[in-house]
Formats: sequence, structure tokens, C-alpha cells
Amino acid sequence: MARARASEQQERIDQPAARRIRQALAQAPQQLGQQKPLGRLANRILDRGLNTAGDSDQPENAVPGRTRYVPSAWHVLPRALHYLGVSERDTFVDFGCGKGRVVHQAARRPFRRVVGVEISPALAEIARAGLAARRHQHRCRNVEIVVADLKDFRVPDDLTIGYLFDPVSGEAFSAVLQRIVDSIDRNPRRVRLIYVRPTLGSQVLATGRFRLVKEQRGGLRDARIYRAAIFESL
Repeated sequence: MARARASEQQERIDQPAARRIRQALAQAPQQLGQQKPLGRLANRILDRGLNTAGDSDQPENAVPGRTRYVPSAWHVLPRALHYLGVSERDTFVDFGCGKGRVVHQAARRPFRRVVGVEISPALAEIARAGLAARRHQHRCRNVEIVVADLKDFRVPDDLTIGYLFDPVSGEAFSAVLQRIVDSIDRNPRRVRLIYVRPTLGSQVLATGRFRLVKEQRGGLRDARIYRAAIFESL
């Protein structure tokens, strides 16, 4: 119990330090999408043992429609889940999980199941190692990393919350949406999608199966890369 309380406290950035950093950022023309003081502080506190920081180019990403690994900012998923709420009936899928930062954050909540899908075996191994190192912090015990191309991944019929940080584009994104819709058709249920940097949000709406329920800003300076759109199935 003491360890759990300590890990929860670790995830809350020291408030006086955070205030000083916010003041410094407000006085300088900086973008949150870059490695700036607040991001470095968050990584020092939250990324120990996970090793999810830093962008990464993998051979599997060198294909049209795929994007390089860029880690989600630490605040994005907790803020979205605070809005949505989480229960032990929910299954979470991170479409394009990279090194596993978001999978780890989700596993700290009381999900029934958490799945990360990643096309790069190298990044998937980093994710698995980090999750194993932080397993003692996880409330969800059913956590897995699946190595698969998103356009070929069969979406689980118990998915209730999906996370997409601009993972693919073009035909691949259309394929992901269709597989999510197919899953809902096989097992009708409510599905929410957290779509970060929602450049193709219009395609989600164009399926006719989702509505936009919330738009969230990108952080202190509203960095576009971390803006999120939350969709709910009809």
C-alpha cells in the first residue's frame, strides 16, 4: 500500500517546481512539442525504468502512411481518462504504442485489459521491458504488447477505449477505422476514441458511426501536436 501511494505521488509533478517552470515558459517563446524544461522534468520523474523518452525512426516506419515514434506528453492520457472515466469493465487499446508510455499509464488505472499494438519489434521489446519494470505499479494485471501492422490488426470485440496518437494516415487509417467499426458490429457497445493530433478527425466522423464529444487543448502553450479529440460511437 505504501509503495502504491509513493508511486502515485511520483506521478504528480512537484507543484512549486511546476509553477516555476510554467512561469519560465511563459516568458520564453518555446513550443511544448520540443524537449523543454517541463518535459525534461516530467521525464526525470516519470520515465525511470520505462525509457520511453526520445523520438525514434524504425525501418517499419519508412513506408508511406506510417509515422515515426514520438512519445505522447505525460498529461494527455490522464486528462482524457479523467474526462471519460474508467471502470473494470473497460478494455483499452493503444494503436501504435511505440515504447509503451501510454500503455503503462493506462495499466495504472483499473482497466479490465490493456493492449498496445506496435509494428516495430524493437520498440515492442522496449515497451515490454518497461512494463515489466513497472509492473508493481499496475492496477490492471492483464497487459500485453502485440506486434502487428495496424491495418491488419483485428480489433478486440471488448475494446471500449482506443488511443491513437496520429499513428498512420491514408489507406492505413481508413483500414483501422473500418476494423473498429467491424468490431462494434460484431459486438454492439459504446466505444470512445482518444485521437491525439487529430489531423484526420473528419474521417472518423465520415464513417457515420462516431460523434465528437470533446476537444482538449495541447497543454500549457496549446501545442498542436498534443491536442486531442474524443469521439464516441453512435
